[in-house]
Amino acid sequence: MIRDILLTEKKPVTDSSRKAGKRLMAQTWTHKKPVIVGIVCSVIATALYSSTPLFIKLIIDAIENRDLKRSGLIAALIVIVFAVRWLIAYLNSYMITLGGVRLVEDLRNMAYRKIQSMSFGFFEKRQAGELMSRIQNDTTVVQMFVTSGISEMVRVPIGVIAALSIVIYLSATLTILSLLLLPLIAVVITLGGKRMKKHSLLLQEKVADFNASIYETIGLAHVVKMFSMEEHEMRKYAKENRDTVNATMRQVKVRASYSPMVEFLGAACLAIMLYIGAYFIVHNIHDPITGKLLTLGSVMALFVGLQQIFTQINHVNSLNLTLQHAFAAAERIYEVIDMPVDIEEKPDAVDMPEIRGDISFENVCFHYKPGEPVLRGVNLKIEPGSVVAIVGPSGSGKSTIAKLLPRFYDVVEGRIAIEGVDIRDAKIASYRKHIGIVPQETLLFRDTIKNNIAYGRMGATDEEIIEAATAAYAHDFIMEMPDGYDTMVGERGVTLSGGQRQRVAIARAILMDPKILILDEATSSVDNVSEVYIQRALEKLMKTRTTIVIAHRLSTIRNADSIAVLEAGRIVEIGRHDELYEAGGAYRRLYDLTLAASGAAGGEISPEA
Repeated sequence: MIRDILLTEKKPVTDSSRKAGKRLMAQTWTHKKPVIVGIVCSVIATALYSSTPLFIKLIIDAIENRDLKRSGLIAALIVIVFAVRWLIAYLNSYMITLGGVRLVEDLRNMAYRKIQSMSFGFFEKRQAGELMSRIQNDTTVVQMFVTSGISEMVRVPIGVIAALSIVIYLSATLTILSLLLLPLIAVVITLGGKRMKKHSLLLQEKVADFNASIYETIGLAHVVKMFSMEEHEMRKYAKENRDTVNATMRQVKVRASYSPMVEFLGAACLAIMLYIGAYFIVHNIHDPITGKLLTLGSVMALFVGLQQIFTQINHVNSLNLTLQHAFAAAERIYEVIDMPVDIEEKPDAVDMPEIRGDISFENVCFHYKPGEPVLRGVNLKIEPGSVVAIVGPSGSGKSTIAKLLPRFYDVVEGRIAIEGVDIRDAKIASYRKHIGIVPQETLLFRDTIKNNIAYGRMGATDEEIIEAATAAYAHDFIMEMPDGYDTMVGERGVTLSGGQRQRVAIARAILMDPKILILDEATSSVDNVSEVYIQRALEKLMKTRTTIVIAHRLSTIRNADSIAVLEAGRIVEIGRHDELYEAGGAYRRLYDLTLAASGAAGGEISPEA
């Protein structure tokens, strides 16, 4: 199940939902000003509404006595009271909603902040659509609870107490007889709440799975079309859509079965009261407890008062169902907020000293999964301003090295140091801002070209952006776009070619002006024409910077100051191109295989690790 991805050890639903509910209520109270105003307004509005039975009694008795003047005064008073109630109810709704949207704003910010703090490993294991569902859908459920549930939590007990006081005053005997079925109603409400909690959690899981599937399929639409799998995806979508509908209807079935049942029991109580009240009036019987003689006005007022009580009791049922739904949603939201951060700064982390590009890997070991080592005791010294190429067959660990240096993952053993400082002892931002990365596949934001180039340095001027784009051989094609630098590139930059996206990425790195540069197979997936431009841009970018080249083109590899050859997670050879080639070892074999595969014109050293 999706929810088990985020918590490897799941607590019982009832216990965890209850704790999430308490935490949600406590967090709601952080916005106490609008909530308190809303609650006070709700109390006043409920008290005014509860006075309806008294008005009913007064006006019916006045009509029976043929007192038209008194009837008119009472009617005018009813209009005034309910006009005031309308104004107060409006203020109640506005203030409670204000508290609710602010709470949801907090929850979404907290969840999004936590997600942004997670490492690469987290995103490689999680589904984006499922996380989006928690941030968007589940918080919306919580907002619905705050905007309606909190008012109900106040209005229901106040309404019941006020209405109960009035009906007891009118006739204690009829009130007691009418409430004989109340214990049965309580049982129905309790059972309905338990079932609602279960089905709400299942529905939210289905919605999360469904969203994750949609997000993934849209993101990989080109793969779907490449293999003509449209029909398969449509069948899969239809099945997951139907599963979500079925889960929704199971929840609706619970709500639809229990709410009418409570209404039916309430109606039965009212019927009992009406019959006994009619019997008392017809036979002129006084109330055995209060001794009052019942009038038609008293019985009709009792009817309205008891109807208010049972309406509020039915609201208890709806409120209980809403609470279970909201608490299940809150549980899922807090699971995200409470996720442990696997890449975390130490409390005493220091700012990295001035970076020149001195890097050392010291006995570095790493695995993605325990028992499956990717790097085994890697030792590598990189001098400031040098170009070091890391080559090796697929799966040897090349790209892992590129991910460890910016601390996208933490090493399992050993350490990585920049300027002699273990990167785990430094503030992450203090050295990441000095590391530029040009990856194999560049993904851009759905924004303008200008903003994508400036992403690593948001305060850059237009002149600096154009200068960086020119150096990356991107200016000419950008100016051919409909809106130049203000052209929107579409989601993930799909409106640009692969070579154009790479040049935008290089321009971004040039603008960032990093001290350390990582090129992770930056030309492996572009055409020959694009490669020429990208190669020229990279040569400019690499000047005066410490550069780590992951399995780059042969021309760059040949000119590197040092080449490290990885096999099975270990550096088996290190040296310059001529030295390694003449040695006839692992590098020579790899080089010859590459030439045989790509031709004498040159090609990739190897696929991505």
